[in-house]
Amino acid sequence: MFCDTFISLLEEHNKTALQVAKDLSIPKSIVYEWKSGKRVPSADKLMKLSEYFGVSMAYLLGGAETLPSYDDNSEKELALMLRAARQLSPEDHDELVETLKKNVALYLRAKGQLQ
Repeated sequence: MFCDTFISLLEEHNKTALQVAKDLSIPKSIVYEWKSGKRVPSADKLMKLSEYFGVSMAYLLGGAETLPSYDDNSEKELALMLRAARQLSPEDHDELVETLKKNVALYLRAKGQLQ
């Protein structure tokens, strides 16, 4: 569950919920709702937290359990993110999927692999 992971990361990084709210410019009331389990962060906030703590979005949502074996870490990371996305609200899930589609398309265009 996200709140358990969030609390563990706060302790591990010696941070308070208030400090995270200030550092990431997120209202403290929202961060305290994350900590209490009343709310799960939106996709954009998960991304900020992921970068802030240096962990994957999937890890934040508790998706780091056992997975099928993959040939490389990038496939494993994608599988973890997709598994974690199931826990988001339908709106946040749709936003995350659309963002992923756009970013993959941009990446492939930049690499000359998509017309």
